[in-house]
Formats: sequence, structure tokens, C-alpha cells
Amino acid sequence: MRPVAAVTGIATVLALAGPATGFAQGEVLDNEDILSLTEAGLPPEVIVAKIESTATAFDTSVERLVALVQAGVHADVLAAMAMASASTSAESPADDPVGDAAPVEQPRAEPEPVPGMSWQVGARFSDALNSGGRGPEMVVVPAGSFYMGCVSGMGCSNRERPIREVSFSEPFAVAVHEVTLDEYDHFTAATGRPRADDAGWGRGRRPALNVSWQDAQAYVAWLSGETGRGYRLLSEAEWEYVARAGSTTQFHFGDHPSELCRYGNHADVSLPEHVEWRNTLCSDRVALETADVGSYAPNPWGLHDTHGNVWEWVEDCWNGTYEGSPADGSAWAEGDCSRRVLRGGSWNNRPALLRAAGRNSVGVGERGLNIGFRVARTLVP
Repeated sequence: MRPVAAVTGIATVLALAGPATGFAQGEVLDNEDILSLTEAGLPPEVIVAKIESTATAFDTSVERLVALVQAGVHADVLAAMAMASASTSAESPADDPVGDAAPVEQPRAEPEPVPGMSWQVGARFSDALNSGGRGPEMVVVPAGSFYMGCVSGMGCSNRERPIREVSFSEPFAVAVHEVTLDEYDHFTAATGRPRADDAGWGRGRRPALNVSWQDAQAYVAWLSGETGRGYRLLSEAEWEYVARAGSTTQFHFGDHPSELCRYGNHADVSLPEHVEWRNTLCSDRVALETADVGSYAPNPWGLHDTHGNVWEWVEDCWNGTYEGSPADGSAWAEGDCSRRVLRGGSWNNRPALLRAAGRNSVGVGERGLNIGFRVARTLVP
């Protein structure tokens, strides 16, 4: 096989890639084929194209999807597998109890876009779950470009440089809120995984916390399987793009921390005086714990808690600067991948860490009382 890097164009790559290891023409793609294609170094978009053009028989149980995540299969590939699996299920004819009668053609399940809209920017929706209930509330954000990094010139660090332009060619959907404990409890009940520790603060609409990056990946794999849609973590560029919502200031509302209490749960004047990093300019009405999602005003694109409450996992590996990072908004899959990026700050952080440009990282298996996540969804026309 010729090296993929030497080829341009998905069609050319597909032609040269041929069948996956152990995959004969005329058979169907399964989980092992996807793993083989990934290990062979094919780009995610090539594997997705192969899925869309080939018969499939995927096992999209959460255990198998999580195993593929741990083996390095890209989130876009997992989403394509989930959609192919849902389509296959919808097309399977029902058993014919009569025997001699002609099989009755079953109606094909159709996607559930926003009624009357072609993913109009600002539209809100939630996808139905196969196990009952609905997924997180999502909002469609626009395609466009922005400058990522410490564009405000205030509180900058080298990890927020160099500033560079990032572009998004297509709109995508982002959760209005951080994933809640109610939503995460649905996942753990369905999969038999341990519930997230709420620290005794209460469950319900508080954000899921004590969630590792690996836990978050398991959740989005389950959510993709439940809905047949392409759920994933945001890339770091996507996160800053939607958190800024067109702004170039420290926070989406401006530069002054005195306004921060309207928009986010953080270390504020209500904390004891010995907490030296607290914001003494205002009170957000919550002390040393999380707040229900949506308790504070949203940003201009309708997202709540992009400043504070819990740090939010994103997809990217950790890099100490932005030198060499992708300019197309995709996740950075190079660097220290044993650590992943966190964005947004939390309930016990000073204002400087809640800036739109602020970033941090911890190991993929680490959990904490101030670590949660938000989800994104790739939109299919």
C-alpha cells in the first residue's frame, strides 16, 4: 500500500487503501476492520467515507465503542459507525409470520432535524435516546473564523500564544449546558458504570463532576450509540470559539471581573478572607460548591457556564503553546496525549483562570471535584 501521506483526495486514498486487513471484497465492515484501518494510519475522513460507501455490521454497544476509543479510533469514525448501525437497524425487514406472504416493506427511519429548518444557526434541539428520554439540549453555532489565544492582551501566558486565526467551514452543535448529573446518571445506569461522586452537594441539574477524560469519552460513545448521531467532545478551538461568541475581551461580556458574578460560579467575595485568590468585587451567591447549570446568564450564543462552575474536558492532547496547532478547528492529536486540555475554570478558581483564553491540563484518568465536560455534535445535512 502506498503511504497515505503521499496521496491527495479521499477517493484516491480509498482506492489505494483497498480492503482492510482480513477484509475481503464483498464482505461487510465490522469493528475489527475499523481498528485495522485506524492502525494502518488512514485519516478519519477516509475511514468515514469507507463506512458510508460499504455494507456494515458494527457492534455499537457502549463497551465496544469505549474499547475502540481506547484503541485510538477517532470520534468522527465512532459517530459514523453509530449512524451506520442505526440505519442498518431501520432497514432490516420484520419477520414474516405468514411465510408465503410477500414481505412488507418497512418504513425507513428518518433523521430528526429541527422542524422546518436546515440547521439554522441558533436553533435548539435534543435527540431522542433509544433507552428513553432525551439527550442534552444543543444549540447550532455558525461557521466562521476567529483569533484564538490571548487576544485581549490581559493576563496572558505563553501557553496562550501564538495568537492565530482558526476557521470553521461548517456549523456544528454544542450543548447549552455542561453535562448534568441527571444526564450522566442515565448513562451510568444504562452501562453499569459507577455513578459520579457529587461530594454531597446534590445531583439533578448540577454539572457532572469527578469525571475523567476517559469517562467523558465513554459517555459520548454511549450517546452516539443511543441517538445514532455524531456526539463527541469539543476540540479546544471549538471551545474557545463558542465561549468567546464573537468577543475579543477577557470574558465574553468584557474585561472587568466585577461583572463576572452575573455569568459564572467562581471564587468570589462570599469565600473566607484567607482565600487570597477570590474575586472581592462581587458575589455569585454560591460558595465552595457547584451551582445548577443555567443559574447564570448565557453568552451571546446561548451557552451557559463557559466561565466557571466546572472545568470542561476537550478532545485535544496537551501542548505548552499553540505553535503548529491545527487552523481548521479540529482537535490537536499530537503532543502529550497522556494529558488532555481543560477549559473554562471552575467554582474554586480566581477570575484569571476563567478567561476565554485560559487553559489547563491534567492526566486522562484524573478526576476532581471541579472537573466536568460539555458535548458537541457534528451536523449531517
